[in-house]
Amino acid sequence: MSWYLHIDMDAFFASVEQVLDPSLKGKPVIVGGRNGRGVVTSASYAARKFGIHSAMPGFQAKKLCPHGIFLPNRRRVYAEFSAKVFAILGQYSPEVRALSIDEGIVDLTGTERLFGPPLKTAEQIIRRIESELGLPSSGGVSTSRVTAKIAATLGKPRGLVYVPSGSEADFLAPLAVEMIPGVGPKTHKTLLQHGIKTIGDLLQKPELAERYLDLSEHDEPKRRHDHSIGNETTLDKPLKETTEMEGVLWELVEEVGGRLRKESLYARCLTVKIRYTDFHTFARSRTLSSPTCFDKEIFEVVSDLLRQNVAAGRAVRLLGVSASALQSTGWQEPLLNQEKRKSFEKLYQGIDDLRLKYGEDAVGAATPRNRTS
Repeated sequence: MSWYLHIDMDAFFASVEQVLDPSLKGKPVIVGGRNGRGVVTSASYAARKFGIHSAMPGFQAKKLCPHGIFLPNRRRVYAEFSAKVFAILGQYSPEVRALSIDEGIVDLTGTERLFGPPLKTAEQIIRRIESELGLPSSGGVSTSRVTAKIAATLGKPRGLVYVPSGSEADFLAPLAVEMIPGVGPKTHKTLLQHGIKTIGDLLQKPELAERYLDLSEHDEPKRRHDHSIGNETTLDKPLKETTEMEGVLWELVEEVGGRLRKESLYARCLTVKIRYTDFHTFARSRTLSSPTCFDKEIFEVVSDLLRQNVAAGRAVRLLGVSASALQSTGWQEPLLNQEKRKSFEKLYQGIDDLRLKYGEDAVGAATPRNRTS
C-alpha cells in the first residue's frame, strides 16, 4: 500500500522573515505590495486577521492594515530556506517531489521499517522543520496524493490531518468540489452545470471522478510526471525594460532548473508568463527538440519568448517560468552533443552541490545574457 505526506509551509515568505528577525513574530508581516505598488505575495496569520491575502493589491492591503509591516520579496532567501526544508524531507524518502517553493509531497511507501508508521513519520518531519528551521508547516497523510493535498489544506495552519486507508471516500465526500487541486473557476462552473457541488457528488459519476480524483495508488507511477515545475514572482516595481525583466527571468530559471535536476527530470516544453499592470495576463510556450534541465538552455528559450511577445513600453508586474512535458529519460543526439550535455551535467551538479552547502547565492551567472551565438 502506498502512503503520501503532503507538506505545505504556513505563510512561508512571512514566516522566513520572522525567523530572520524574531522581533516580527506575532506581528502583521506582509511580503510584497510595498508603497502601495504590486501585490501581496505572503502575509502572516496576524495580518490575515485584517483580511490580507496573497495576490491582494498593495494599496488595498495598506487600507485594511495601515500598521502592517511591509517587506520586499526576497526570492533568493526563500529559495535557500526551501532547499533546507526539502533536504529534511529527503532524509525520509528518495521520492520527494517539489510542487512549489513552499509545498511538496513525500512518498512514504516502504519507510515503515526505518521510521515507523506514516503518521508517526509525518509528525516527526513537521516537528523537525519547526525545531531546526523555526518554520511552521501543515501536513496531510493519505494513500493518494490528491487526498493528502486536500488533507494538508484542511490542516492549515500548523495542523496534520491523517486519512486512514479505506476512509478516503468518506473523508472527501462532504467537501466542496473546488477543494480538488486543479479545479479552477472554469472547471468548477462546468461541474456545477452537471449538478456536482461536493466531492461526494463527483464520486457518484465515476467517469468524472476518474478524471479529477485518484484514490488508487496503483495509478500513481504512470502519472508521476503529469505535472509542471515553475516559479513566478510579482514585482514590487513594474518593469518596462526587457533587460531588467531578463534579470528576473534568470533568477526564476535558476530555481526551475535546480528543481528539475533535484527530481532528475527533463522538460520538453518551456513557458513564460507575463502580466501587465492592467492585469492582462498571457503565457507563451515552446516545445523543444531535446529535453533539458540546464539553466542556460532554459533561459535561452524563455528570454527569446519574452522578447518576441512582450509589448514595448508596457509595464510588467508579474513574470513566471515553468517547465512541463517532463520526462526522466535523456535524449538521442549526435555524439558531440551528448558529450556537451555530459559536461553540462557535471557543471550543474557542482553548482547544485555548492548551493545546497553554502546557500543559493553561493554561485551563479555573472549575467543572464551569457549566451552563445
